[in-house]
Amino acid sequence: MSIAVIGAGAWGTAFAIHLARTGKQVLLWVYEEELCEVLKKTRENRDFLPGFKLSESIHFTTSLEEIAAYSDDIVIAMPSFALRGTLKKIAPGLASRNLLVLTKGIERGTFLGMSGVIAELIDGKADQIAILSGPSFAKEVAHGAFTASVVASRNKHLAQYFQQMLHSDSFRIYISDDVTGVGLGGTLKNVMAIGAGVIEGLRLGTNTQAAFVTRALAEMKRLGKALGAKETTFMGLSGMGDLILTSYGNLSRNRLFGMELAKGKKAQDIIDSQNNVVEGYYATDAAHNLSKKLNVEMPITEELYKILYEGKDIKTSLQDIIRREFKEEDY
Repeated sequence: MSIAVIGAGAWGTAFAIHLARTGKQVLLWVYEEELCEVLKKTRENRDFLPGFKLSESIHFTTSLEEIAAYSDDIVIAMPSFALRGTLKKIAPGLASRNLLVLTKGIERGTFLGMSGVIAELIDGKADQIAILSGPSFAKEVAHGAFTASVVASRNKHLAQYFQQMLHSDSFRIYISDDVTGVGLGGTLKNVMAIGAGVIEGLRLGTNTQAAFVTRALAEMKRLGKALGAKETTFMGLSGMGDLILTSYGNLSRNRLFGMELAKGKKAQDIIDSQNNVVEGYYATDAAHNLSKKLNVEMPITEELYKILYEGKDIKTSLQDIIRREFKEEDY
């Protein structure tokens, strides 16, 4: 069985390793021509996922047209900000394929989730799209550590198809029909993990961390409800599970980004110094503006937006959160 993967960052590469481990032939699309040549010669992605020898059943290309023609099943794992521009080039070739989206994010301007962007590109054929989300660090998936995730699609048969395709002794897949909730959980946890990193960097303690993550989850559910997502989805793998992983895990790029902010570094300087993409940086902007459009109260997201995009002092921001008016606890 052959599968194409678009995106050779850490997650795309780790997923290709998993697919090859389950007996699939994989064609991995690489944006950078130089990296593609290195992968062919060394079979190691030293730029984004060093330390893993890639199977001979993983092949490499810089041609999107080759990807579109390679398989009926295509996995999409590129950064959110590049998704529309990249896939637009091969949109006609995607229209008849089974698409599994690993990318997390909300598109700036349109406020569409990644599956929504793709559906727009392929003339609204949302039944051909599934998304995967859940607590899954790329490095641990590449190692074969046990992982559980959820595949969501409006098309139950497609969700079951990918469930069977991806399942292994080390990778358990659940299915859902809540595409909005699963996609939003996978996006907003990146935002909240930045705040968790700030708390860790300032050494504010585990009481603060526990309070923060609990209120972060409530905030995620609040936006999800406004968009028609199921509240229960946020209690599952793509919500609470991924939030816990990304907020506390040492491999979290978003958490590390927050810790660097706590040292007094500027957001853009940190972004410019990173090799891997910090998705939470971009998601904060989109989520903040979406909450304003929908009139949804998201105080954590709002303060993170002010820190990242307006240069607000972190300690002032924390005090403003703490001194908010009295209210009943919502869930």
